[in-house]
Amino acid sequence: MKKIVILLLLPLLVISCEKDRFVPQDEIPDWLKDRIEHDEMIIASNPKSGLDCAAWIRYKYEKNYYFEYINMISNSGFEIYDYSGNRYFPPDIFDYQENRCCKMYVWKGSWYWDD
Repeated sequence: MKKIVILLLLPLLVISCEKDRFVPQDEIPDWLKDRIEHDEMIIASNPKSGLDCAAWIRYKYEKNYYFEYINMISNSGFEIYDYSGNRYFPPDIFDYQENRCCKMYVWKGSWYWDD
């Protein structure tokens, strides 16, 4: 009986941990919801588009939230946006990368393989 309970608890723990890694829907700006919806339509109509190898990730930096778009097969690196949807170019990219925190996924494509 103990084995059954342990086997049932394990998947629940994994599911609950995964849920905590994603930003709640009410904290996602509308511009980003629209962008994700658009990308999902492209993925549905063209599964070989490569957009499913991408993710949107939210970080906190200097008391503000920033959103990074990362596509694992794109050569363009990553794009950073502020909460209003404006492209953000940190004055010191190294400081940004070193001091950003609180990584949470907003959206993750089915083929995105980074943790």
